[in-house]
Amino acid sequence: MPDPRILVHERESVASTQDELRALAEAGAPAFTAVRADVQRAGRGRRGRRWEAPAGTALLVSILLRPARSAHELPVLSLAGGIAAAECARTFGADAGLSWPNDVLCEGRKLAGVLAELGPDGSVLLGVGMNLCSRAGDLPPADRLVPTSLLLETGSAPSAPVALLALLGALRPLADVFDREGAPAIAARARRLDALAGTAVELRLASGEIVQGEAAGIADDGAILVRGADGVRPYASGEVVRLT
Repeated sequence: MPDPRILVHERESVASTQDELRALAEAGAPAFTAVRADVQRAGRGRRGRRWEAPAGTALLVSILLRPARSAHELPVLSLAGGIAAAECARTFGADAGLSWPNDVLCEGRKLAGVLAELGPDGSVLLGVGMNLCSRAGDLPPADRLVPTSLLLETGSAPSAPVALLALLGALRPLADVFDREGAPAIAARARRLDALAGTAVELRLASGEIVQGEAAGIADDGAILVRGADGVRPYASGEVVRLT
């Protein structure tokens, strides 16, 4: 049965579900208002990348969170979105893990991605794109990770509305835990799905610096831990490339 506390706005086509949701947030929409579209004409991912998917082949949704924690803890909600997306995929039989901070991978192939943006009045706009029924020829060329879909990974795929219910079912408890216990509780859950721990990685920082080492887990504040020649250091942001 649908959760009566969740209001989903269904759209055939939008420029961006994030932009649609931002307008709703500015108008005072409650937490867990969501915008789902069959097509995004200008969908975006992290670091300005585009998220492209043929019509009707992906879950394209943005979900409004109104967290009760302080602003410095809010970045960990990006991690929470990745956890929820991975748990959603596992519900449908995919062997999904989390690549810090919020990519969902199956054996190194990218199934889903999350974009978290600050909204009005301390809100967070959580955008999720997950490939559902795409076949190999439907998927765009990869700039980093080979894309995949639930259909390719499991042999079947749910409809977007069914996948959305599973995603929301995974996300709401995480949002509640975050409000009660803060970032460490989200980090603890992320460690259970960590697909990078123990692997060689390259971390590209915003400054242009490149850090190489071994992924050593996730810190309580949501930062990735990298073991290098000078020991284990946390990094709050950056782009990770798995080397092994």
